[in-house]
Amino acid sequence: MEFRILGALDVIKDDRPLTVRSGKQQALLALLLCQAGKVVRSDALVDALWGDEAGEQGVKRLRLHLHRLRRTLGSAEAIVHRAQGYALDIPTGSLDAHRFESLAHQGRQALASGLVERASDLLHTALALWRGPALSGLEGPPLLNQEATRLNEERLSALGDCMDADLRLRRHTDLIGRLSVLVEEHPLQERFRGQLMLALYRAGRQAEALEVYRAGRHILSTDLGLEPGAELRRLELAILTSDASLAACTPTMRTVHTRRRRTRCPRC
Repeated sequence: MEFRILGALDVIKDDRPLTVRSGKQQALLALLLCQAGKVVRSDALVDALWGDEAGEQGVKRLRLHLHRLRRTLGSAEAIVHRAQGYALDIPTGSLDAHRFESLAHQGRQALASGLVERASDLLHTALALWRGPALSGLEGPPLLNQEATRLNEERLSALGDCMDADLRLRRHTDLIGRLSVLVEEHPLQERFRGQLMLALYRAGRQAEALEVYRAGRHILSTDLGLEPGAELRRLELAILTSDASLAACTPTMRTVHTRRRRTRCPRC
């Protein structure tokens, strides 16, 4: 059985989708999946599903939904009662979020070790597991919203790492379109903006790279009354002066050096 939460909630059994019809059962399954293999206290599940409306019948209502969910999954052993709560006992690798986090972690380790092609492959594989925003379309309790937010932020972090790896592999021309979309979707994410600036510069589009910086600066100043961060400012100066490090070193904002302070890239 395969469970998916990197997008809409899906359950696949014998290569066929299972339909979890009830909204409460969907939320209950999602809550257990977010803590797969760990015990979730009964009172926490009741509070998440019904809040102040639970009343004295909260535990009974929970048991009824657990019974129906087990029947839907076709496995009485999938959801086990332990201590003061319940746990979803699923095989390793059957949850897409776990596979994503494992692959993204391996990719970051490979990137830090200089194994750039392996890092790129791992990170692309991890990101391919996503079908949309985590737990999209599910009207869940705040606890689920928090987990969805955490997973979506992990995806953005993995995207940034993937862009770094591909820039180091000199794929800047291919990345410009994708980075342009990411900057439009996340205008306050300076990491994506810096990566787009570098990709444009390396593609011989220096003026456009500087315009990307100016647009970001305008957004920050207008919306938040802030200036771009130090790393993005250093990158702008390096582009203005056609600093050699932009072509010779690893393509992250952290590797940019200025004429005042020169920093040798540790991976060059």
